[in-house]
Amino acid sequence: MGIFDIFGKSNKDNYYDHLLNLYSNISHIHNLQYRQYSIYGGVFQVMARYGPSPWPGIKVHTPLSDKIYNVLTDQNFQDIIIHGEIDGIKIFKVHSHKQVTFYISFHYILGYKKLLDIFRKHKIEVKVELDHDNNGNVLLNRMYISKDIFVRYSTDFNDRKKDPPKADDSKWRDAEEYWKPKILAVRKSYLLKHLYNLNYKDNSHIITFLTLKDYNGLIVPIPNIILSLSSNKLITYNIYKGITEYDLSTEVDYISDNPENRLRAFLGQNSRETFL
Repeated sequence: MGIFDIFGKSNKDNYYDHLLNLYSNISHIHNLQYRQYSIYGGVFQVMARYGPSPWPGIKVHTPLSDKIYNVLTDQNFQDIIIHGEIDGIKIFKVHSHKQVTFYISFHYILGYKKLLDIFRKHKIEVKVELDHDNNGNVLLNRMYISKDIFVRYSTDFNDRKKDPPKADDSKWRDAEEYWKPKILAVRKSYLLKHLYNLNYKDNSHIITFLTLKDYNGLIVPIPNIILSLSSNKLITYNIYKGITEYDLSTEVDYISDNPENRLRAFLGQNSRETFL
């Protein structure tokens, strides 16, 4: 019998309240930025920092399961928050598929690997599952790393309106929530073959290709939203550095021809899968 059972309630009914009190105290002691809201039945957020705009990175979403509760109460994870090795967390009281969010910006992306290590410590199997369109291109809407845990790219944690609209994080949130628009990560070979046939203005799709950035040895695939094609130049919004032009006569090698393998290698850090 656990401590919560003594009071006649299931553990999960008490997880939120316990975590709220725990992280309120941690925030006060270690000068973290703590916010609590009454909306949606109750929600609190703990941030090590609030970044500039844009503030891109990844979000890891999960229900508040027994194992995730154990992660959140693990001293090693609390140290990651306290020392700012990830940007923060948000937890809702009401159960949902994204009741818990871990915020990890690109500048602190090494914290993602540490988070996965703590997942594994608490018997959460990390196994990457990716969806595809009919042409075999990877969908970035939701990228599952475990049964109920998925990752999505965020163009801006601040969620401020952007131009171009396809770079607005509300679009990427809708894509995660409703699977519309579809966000495609296309292969270099596919892109070059269909370069003049793809409709980059079609709002039902966000067409991207991946370029790679090395963060102290961790290779991170960065989506580039294709906005237009002009005189053999691709005009894109790179979600890390903004509007970027790629001259296809000289810079085509920057475009990954194996987006699926690159994503699997990044999302499943230290998994048993092998990658070509």
